[in-house]
Amino acid sequence: MSLFQLFRLGNDIESLALRMDANGTPYNQMTDIQDIFPGALRFKVNGNSILFLENQQGQRYEPNRIAYYPNDIIEVVCAGPAVPAKSYGGASLPSRPVQWLSEDSIEVSLSELSVQSYSPTTNAHTLALSPQWQSLTSIPSPNNAAHQAVAIACSALPVFSAMTSNISHLKQQLLQSTDQHSTRHQQLLHRLIHMEQKLEGMLREQVEAKGREEQMLREQAESKEREEQMLREQAESKKRDEQILVKQQETIDHLIVAQQRLEAVLVQNYELHEYPIPRLFVILPDSYERWDPRNFMAERFRLYFLCECGDHCKSHTGTNASSGQLAITAAAAPATRCPIPVKNTIHLAKHEGYELSRPNEFFDRYGPYVLGMLRVLKHCLAVATVVAPAVALADNGVKDVMDGVKSLSESTQKAVDISINFLERKLDDGAVSDGMAGNESERQNVDRMLEDLAALEGADLRRLDSFLRNKDADKILGNLYRITTETGHVKWVCLDHYRQVYRETTMTSFLQCVETNGGTYDPQVGKVTIALKSSTAAKDFFSRLSSQASFVIALKVALNWSFGSSDLVMAVDKIAKSSVQDLELDLQDFDRSLPIVSQLRPGKGRYHTLLSLLSNTKLKDLTFANIALIGPRTSSLPSGNRPSHLQSFHFLNVIRAMDDSRLASLILHCPGLVDLRLGSFEGHSDGVPAIDQVIGSLSKLKILHRIDLYPPSSADGIFKNNATPYGSVALRELAVSSISYPTGPAGVLEDAILRSSTTLEVLALTSVRGDRTLDLALLASSSRQPFARLIHLDISVHLTPASFWFMASILPKISLSHLQVNDYCGDLLAYANPRALKTVSVDSSNKDALKSFYHAVSSPKYHIEFLVLNLKVEVDKLRELLHRLPLRWLALCSIPKSSLEHALAWLNLSRLETLTVICTDYCWEAEAILAARSDEFLKEFMLQLPQFGKELNPDLYDDEARDIQGSTSRLSRLRVRLAEDAVLRDLVQTSNFHVPSPKLPRK
Repeated sequence: MSLFQLFRLGNDIESLALRMDANGTPYNQMTDIQDIFPGALRFKVNGNSILFLENQQGQRYEPNRIAYYPNDIIEVVCAGPAVPAKSYGGASLPSRPVQWLSEDSIEVSLSELSVQSYSPTTNAHTLALSPQWQSLTSIPSPNNAAHQAVAIACSALPVFSAMTSNISHLKQQLLQSTDQHSTRHQQLLHRLIHMEQKLEGMLREQVEAKGREEQMLREQAESKEREEQMLREQAESKKRDEQILVKQQETIDHLIVAQQRLEAVLVQNYELHEYPIPRLFVILPDSYERWDPRNFMAERFRLYFLCECGDHCKSHTGTNASSGQLAITAAAAPATRCPIPVKNTIHLAKHEGYELSRPNEFFDRYGPYVLGMLRVLKHCLAVATVVAPAVALADNGVKDVMDGVKSLSESTQKAVDISINFLERKLDDGAVSDGMAGNESERQNVDRMLEDLAALEGADLRRLDSFLRNKDADKILGNLYRITTETGHVKWVCLDHYRQVYRETTMTSFLQCVETNGGTYDPQVGKVTIALKSSTAAKDFFSRLSSQASFVIALKVALNWSFGSSDLVMAVDKIAKSSVQDLELDLQDFDRSLPIVSQLRPGKGRYHTLLSLLSNTKLKDLTFANIALIGPRTSSLPSGNRPSHLQSFHFLNVIRAMDDSRLASLILHCPGLVDLRLGSFEGHSDGVPAIDQVIGSLSKLKILHRIDLYPPSSADGIFKNNATPYGSVALRELAVSSISYPTGPAGVLEDAILRSSTTLEVLALTSVRGDRTLDLALLASSSRQPFARLIHLDISVHLTPASFWFMASILPKISLSHLQVNDYCGDLLAYANPRALKTVSVDSSNKDALKSFYHAVSSPKYHIEFLVLNLKVEVDKLRELLHRLPLRWLALCSIPKSSLEHALAWLNLSRLETLTVICTDYCWEAEAILAARSDEFLKEFMLQLPQFGKELNPDLYDDEARDIQGSTSRLSRLRVRLAEDAVLRDLVQTSNFHVPSPKLPRK
């Protein structure tokens, strides 16, 4: 069996068969090793150099040998000491100076390494001097220029230098060989030629590789230039897009102006005189009870106009009826009693009617029309109710001139029969039957009569005015008003229907304006949300708001352009003329630096007109958002102003020292405030803020939200008894973020909680720094059960031990529906009343945060539906908790990737309707875990992702990234929804508390 030795050079390992000496001892021969590793000179085992084997005379074997190491891998070392120049046959080889060669010089040196043909008969002297051996003498030694060129060219590949050294060594052995015809000499010569050829090929490949590398660098440079060109084009494209957006906004502004002009033209149509008189009318006897059929020619008749209300007077109308159609509303009746398709509603106008001045001439001209109207009316009386003039007259307090017709709704049939009989005899039209059985010919007869009605348009209608004796002085015939429908038809309707049509027309026009500007309208609460982007759009919107939108009672508007003071004055003035009661105004002002000119020349300021909103008696709720430096940009309120009617005021902005006094005076001007929410203080000067002193004057205050009152470092030394940052009355809702005033048994926050302990329904306490410890021990001595009405508790603050155990003792007794904790009070989760608790929020960076809660919810008494987990670390029991709870809504925030993937894999989906994920580690791999469980989804299941995720991962949060069908790795597009940032802000930031705020009833 052959033995093998393993050799390693760098990362390459080769196996080499061993030779055997005369005694059967295995060894490795140098020439065999150099065949595999050209340039091999020395060897190591475990970092120790190996000695070459020697014979009995103490001389190295020729060729060299090394021993066999069966259990080791021998390391090959190629780099060796330089070989000094030696003489060949008594002639000394000249030593050349070192030269640094170019790539071309390397190729020349390679050509010098080629070996010419060898003649076996050539002697040593001839070998040293012959041209064939001159090429051998030019083989580079470590000292000549060719070797330096090769070494430079192959500095990254030490094997090249080792090969050149080995070639020099072989050449020396050849020149020292005395027998040129021996097998040994021939083997050395062939080996030398083979190694030279191999080295030449490797160097050529190196040169080619360098050429390819240079080509690649050139291509990379070209690619970089193309990328830079593409970036320049993209920048130009973006600039063009911005210009297009500006032009689009200008186009929208032009369209708004054009629409206004078009509507002005439509308004002019109301003043056209094409139809000066209503078209639909009937005649009825002037005195019903004294009617004498034998002397009908002596009886008097009155003309009554009909209101032409139809589809155009109803909401969500379809195509309007033509101008000549008669519309009657049918009551629910069997089909056999309603052969004629009845369309909509007409009724007698609220008017006493008109006496005919020339009845005979009137009947000759209009008799057929009136007879047709009466026949249709007679048929419809069986299935419809027509409003009687007598009722209308009674409502208006007008004398009943119809002599005995007390209720036409009851006797209209008789009066119509009298009128039909009279006209049939007058017109000798008795051949026409007055009964309508509903056959096809009768329907055609009705259609023909309707066509006759249409024929009265124009000149015939204009002559009708001459037959009316007691005409209206104000030309409002029959108390009817002329309108124009969407299709251009003119209709005459009563005042009630006129108002209805006007409201719907203006509402449609206003909502089109909202939609054009990218806004929305919520009809359930009458709220418009819109962002205006130009002065023209703002003028149009606010003008329509004040004149066309009486149905809008809540407005959330952002002024998203560089507006001027005149724009703000216009907006405030139009809002005052509107029906808006709840206003949220966002000025998109994020500049907190005040221009020097404003400091040197103070005046009313840019935002002074906002203060006039306090005088708006319709406004009940006012919110200012993104308004910077309201103090220096407004002036003082006039001392004689009446108190504001505001019940709710939200100033959700940074409050600076220069804003303090202005906001304090504003709060004092609103003594009826029930709901007050203020933003955070920034850079406040020494002393108790004026705001914290005036809040105590609000005697009706029920809801108070405070965020970062002012820097805690300055609060300890300025505490005063006149500070009332949390009011002075019992509150229903108290939310405090970042506790600044000193706490303890006499602390102002503890005092506010104690004062409100029996009325509080919502209590949210969040301390970001955690340097204040809340002491609620005094509540334990209260005569009444504290927090008996509490339903929402966010307790993310440090508590004294006594306070903690006090809260733990009362939590089982109160019916909390929402509980939020962090690391400070996380253990309170285990004490909550399980029968009432529906919503839980946990914000923690503690791996044991869920353990006690997990064991508590093991009880079947818990019915938690909404769970928010904001976890920064790997948390124990997360997977088991989510697997156990049949939630309806789950929000996962800031959870590490591995925990998120485990949560999605184990999540209980049996009742889950909404899953909100706000994690930077959410990725396609995590979604694939969820998509693989799509067969477990409810029909209502929806994944909710934050809209700001588009900035982090545009592909993942792109609407087009998922198809409608979905797959095993991606959810269906229909099951993914991007939520507005404002909706999710409370879940992402623990410093913002999430408190439900139902509106208070108006008083």
